Amino acid sequence: MSHIREMFDKIHKRYDLLNHLMSASRDISWRKTCCKRLPPKENAVVLDLCGGTGDFAVTYNKIYNNNKIIVGDFSGKMLDVAMKKTGATTVGCPYVVQMDATQTPVADNSVDIILNGFGMRNILNLDLAFSEAFRVLKKGGHFATLEFFKPEKTIAKLFYKTIAPLAIPFAGMLFSKRNAYRYLVLSILNFITPKEYAEKAKSAGFTLRCIKALDGGLAHIVILEKT
Repeated sequence: MSHIREMFDKIHKRYDLLNHLMSASRDISWRKTCCKRLPPKENAVVLDLCGGTGDFAVTYNKIYNNNKIIVGDFSGKMLDVAMKKTGATTVGCPYVVQMDATQTPVADNSVDIILNGFGMRNILNLDLAFSEAFRVLKKGGHFATLEFFKPEKTIAKLFYKTIAPLAIPFAGMLFSKRNAYRYLVLSILNFITPKEYAEKAKSAGFTLRCIKALDGGLAHIVILEKT
């Protein structure tokens, strides 16, 4: 896990651009769609887990005007970007905390909503991460994942197996971090499918509320509930 953290520390300045490249610039719209799929909750306590540079937290706040958001990530450098981007009281993200998704410094049954954008496939022990998410969520709380899962549909397979690997030389020159870009592409191809992900979540106690494919399966939204 430490080598993954170091990789994200190294690419933190251009991580947002990297997400745009890997999603064909659709990630901004996907975050909005994911947030709007969640039931509105007044004064909700929100944890943006694996929150990186804070984009998911900012998106949620713009839609729901929520000021109880915690941005948590294991990369301190990524959180430095989140702090600059959120401006704390300006966009309602007053808490930026370095944390491991498998061992969070968050109290039991204290969070209404967990957001996770493009972070779960970087966790080595998914079962432990699901268990931890279940622990911190309140009963009736929701866990929303926006992720690049293992491609199953034709468009997604073409993009991630053909187009994305061909872009590695260009991305390597752009970021001067060829190995980081290669890792991120391979992490998608080596990840699990949305249905397999949902089954793991069910084993942790979650109830599946929806799986939604985005843009031909380039990404998926998975929404879970602690019932």
